[in-house]
Amino acid sequence: MKPNILLVYGGNSVEHEISIITALQIKKNYTGKYNLILCYLKNGNFYISDKLEKLSTYKNLKEKSVMFIPNKNCIIKNRKKIMFEAIWVVTHGKDCEDGTIASYFKTLNIPCISQNVTSACIGQNKYLSKKLTGVTSLNSVYIDNNIYNNNLNYIINKANEFKYPIILKPNNLGSSVGVNIIYDNSSLVSKLEELLLLDDSVIMEKCLDNFIELNIALLKYKNEIIVSEIEKVSDSKVLSYNDKYINDNKSLSGSINKELPAKINKTLTKNIIESAKQIYTDLNMSLVVRIDFLYDKENETLYFNEINNIPGSLAYYLFEKKGLSFTTLVDMILDEGLKDIEKQLQKITSYSNNILSEETLSNVKLFK
Repeated sequence: MKPNILLVYGGNSVEHEISIITALQIKKNYTGKYNLILCYLKNGNFYISDKLEKLSTYKNLKEKSVMFIPNKNCIIKNRKKIMFEAIWVVTHGKDCEDGTIASYFKTLNIPCISQNVTSACIGQNKYLSKKLTGVTSLNSVYIDNNIYNNNLNYIINKANEFKYPIILKPNNLGSSVGVNIIYDNSSLVSKLEELLLLDDSVIMEKCLDNFIELNIALLKYKNEIIVSEIEKVSDSKVLSYNDKYINDNKSLSGSINKELPAKINKTLTKNIIESAKQIYTDLNMSLVVRIDFLYDKENETLYFNEINNIPGSLAYYLFEKKGLSFTTLVDMILDEGLKDIEKQLQKITSYSNNILSEETLSNVKLFK
């Protein structure tokens, strides 16, 4: 029998629905050496059912939740045990993709295939990820509730320095949720108030006039960083959530006129690959990530835009153009994830001493 892997998706995020699509695409298209079991997370409860393979199930979910057993690779459903090799987290967005869910399972001592927590947290934070790598990015301003409430003039002055139009976007969200083009001070203030209800912080950047958006995915496998084909996503257009997922009813990928592979010169191609590898390495990333770039055609400058720790649909379509099938891609991710779990199990997590004995307790210094 094939080893079971629990595919955990959903979660408490505005990108909840996109995670469902990713999980169902993986389940539908994968025919490899593991048996993938859908495990849906909603409102703090986990659900397992064959019915989860149908989108209609999510409109009116009536399944009973399942229970994880700490320190054991099993779940209980209807008083029956389901054993598994590991959890594989494919959630999207804040409090999901940023290491939160992976940390939960690691606290329960349940093996979890995921981006390492530190890298996931940094990668989810657009502002921080740009500051911690040496790759060129657009100048950006970090804004949180404290800055908005106490230093609004600072924000307005910075916006005027950039010169309108500017871009406002949530710092920790993905899928273009909340991305807005702002044209004046009044719109800036009102939109900031709205976005700070979506996220804890917002970033403000200059809006490029003549640019293209270019994406590339990477996967570390057997100590080698494998790069996908490069995709041109848009041409001088800032994409919204609706552009990506809603506007075209015939497709879940939206109505964007994508170009794959991107028709760009060899110099730009080399720059994107080298920059992406540097970001992946600088931030100690693992498994599959997608890195998005903006290329200013007027100044011929490439800017690092953001990282997707768990890209939608695993960016399988970018690897397919390089001859890597969906099933092979998933097998590689799971193989690497399971190897990483084995390495983590070899780490020392306790220090043996007699510090809590009654004889020595009186001599303990209660500070670090």
